[in-house]
Amino acid sequence: MRKLNYKAAAFIIAAVTAFSASGCYLLPDEEEVLAPPVVKASEVKYSTVTAQKKDLEKKLVNSGVITAEKQYMLTYEKQGGTISKFYVHAGDKVKKGDPICELDTTEVDYQITEKELYKKRAELNTTIVWQNGGTQAAIDKAYVEVELIQNELDKLYEKKKLAVLTSPVDGVVSQISDVRVGDSVGTGQNICTVIDTTNFYIAIKPTDPAPFDMDTEVTVKVGDNEYTGVVFMNPQSLLEYKEQNADDHDKADSTGITFEANTVYIRFKDEMPTDAAGQLADCILVQDSVKDAIVISNNLIKTVDKQKVVYVLKDGEKVAVPVEIGLKTGSQAEIISGLNEGDELILR
Repeated sequence: MRKLNYKAAAFIIAAVTAFSASGCYLLPDEEEVLAPPVVKASEVKYSTVTAQKKDLEKKLVNSGVITAEKQYMLTYEKQGGTISKFYVHAGDKVKKGDPICELDTTEVDYQITEKELYKKRAELNTTIVWQNGGTQAAIDKAYVEVELIQNELDKLYEKKKLAVLTSPVDGVVSQISDVRVGDSVGTGQNICTVIDTTNFYIAIKPTDPAPFDMDTEVTVKVGDNEYTGVVFMNPQSLLEYKEQNADDHDKADSTGITFEANTVYIRFKDEMPTDAAGQLADCILVQDSVKDAIVISNNLIKTVDKQKVVYVLKDGEKVAVPVEIGLKTGSQAEIISGLNEGDELILR
């Protein structure tokens, strides 16, 4: 038994030796290690913008609503009645004295016709008394009768005149109350509102009203149109105005404006369209400006070692160029030195 084992072991050793000599292996071959690929660095590409010259303005912009200085709420002050006719609609232009509406005067017209007949009869009676050689007392009595009737007629004429509500100014009918033909109206009841279109103003509330001195001119932009405005009231002047009015108790405020604190009031120098009231407008105050200067965006200006620089593309390289800044707004800045017109400024 032991002999057989020796023989088997010898056989296995001989077989392995022969297999190895033939170049065959039971373990897998090792992979060949390749050299790493060669990567070529790509060229850096920059987005740039060309430095150009232009005008720059530092300005304050505030918005407000255009308002008429004087607005008139029209009412029947001495008599009421039934509306018989309207002569205008909201938005219509009117002249001073133009009729707005009229009360029914059927009864007044009847009374006028009757009184005119009474007057005619009294005048005839006066003539008869005089022609028949009446006494002076009889003649005077006849004249007094005519005068009494004339006084009654004058009251009726005035009542008929007051039945027509008229515009007190040249302006625009801004609105008509909820009153129609056939409705009864009382004394003091608002019929319509007429705005005076000869004087418009705009009120703004700037964060800092200090730059808005009295008589300072501003540009007021309404849609695509621009107008010139002038400051006629600011917070400082309002304090003085209130102190003066407090001393003059018998002096009426002729502006028609209820002034508010921390507000700047601007009156238009130009003639405004009659439909300007109620429109939103921008008031533009130019604080400083430069002409034909190199102007760039503020986000192109960087701080390096406490120095302002702008990155410029020169010969394909990114170069930090020190610059001196002049006028600066919220988004742009004037470059006094360091850049030339045509320089390629690196955005990123």
